[in-house]
Amino acid sequence: MRWKLGLLAVVLLAGCGATSDLETVPPAHAAEPQRAQLRWRESYPPSGQRLRFAVDRLEILRDGWSAEIAVTNSTRIPFELADPSQRVFGVMLFETANIDEITGAAGLPPLRKAVKIEPEPPAVLAPNATWRATLSAPGSLAAGAFLRVSFGPLVARGTPPGGMEPTVVWITDKSYRL
Repeated sequence: MRWKLGLLAVVLLAGCGATSDLETVPPAHAAEPQRAQLRWRESYPPSGQRLRFAVDRLEILRDGWSAEIAVTNSTRIPFELADPSQRVFGVMLFETANIDEITGAAGLPPLRKAVKIEPEPPAVLAPNATWRATLSAPGSLAAGAFLRVSFGPLVARGTPPGGMEPTVVWITDKSYRL
């Protein structure tokens, strides 16, 4: 019985003072179902030999999301796509559309990793090849958040072109408000 009273005291004390914090945080709501034709085109580096990333369509459902994406290797070397345990294909939700959030000291929000990728990425993306796929996963996304799409990692097999790191993880510059 004494442990129950101690546990009750801990639970009650843990809640003390928290009421004001809870009042200042607005409750999260799931985004309504929606479809968007995005037609985003981004590349790394911005010119010359590069990797090109596309997000064509986004669909938000009550119980999940999907995105049509593409990666084009516009370099002279192949790029390996990580094995499934290392992949970071998915979406990330940010508080603002500000691109500085990605490189900010506060760190990145958690990745909502794609559970399904159709078709699966090739083991190696050859020079001048394009891989198109639909990413999807269950789970609601917060209304009002700014969604960005994450790709990678893509690992250079050989010396990458000037201005490019040997391992590339791309988070879109563009964002979509849910």
